[in-house]
Formats: sequence, structure tokens, C-alpha cells
Amino acid sequence: MLVIKELPIEVITIYPSKSFDGIEILFRVNNHNYQFLIGNSKNPFPINVKHVFKEKAVCPFCKKKILAVPLGQQLCLEFQKNLPALLQYFQEKYPHAF
Repeated sequence: MLVIKELPIEVITIYPSKSFDGIEILFRVNNHNYQFLIGNSKNPFPINVKHVFKEKAVCPFCKKKILAVPLGQQLCLEFQKNLPALLQYFQEKYPHAF
């Protein structure tokens, strides 16, 4: 199980979604990019985390072989198990975005 607070998370961008009412967060862990989708900007709830890899690689967390974007935008099953903790991490670290 991932311990979110112990991961070396680097935020790339946090922005309001253009396709739904919510927030999108692009972040990087160990040189691998991920996209976190959060629904409802007033009462945020986690939707999912997708891999956003620039080249084919194996996700260090879920161990899936991920193709480059756009084909490789698949859910990261390990982050999916930790969505509430990930949302809490970003809300505490970047309260201005919420």
C-alpha cells in the first residue's frame, strides 16, 4: 500500500477542468507523470488518477506496462486505492487551489 505523504510528489500544474466541474492536477513521482481528476470544485471528491507517460514504461506502483500518451492514459490501480489520502495531501499542501 502506498503511503502518500512519503512519496516524492512534484506538482506540475493545478487547474480548473475545462471538461467538467472540478480540478485537474498533473504531478510527477520518480520521473513518471500522473493526472489526478477531482470532481466538484465546491465539495471536492477524488475521481481517478491516470498515467501520463511520455514514453513506454512500467509504472513503479501498479507494475503495469504503460504506453506513451495518448494511448497510455490508463488508471493507476495503486493510486486508485489511495484516492482519499491523495486528495487530502493536495488539499493540505496546496489549499489555494481548493
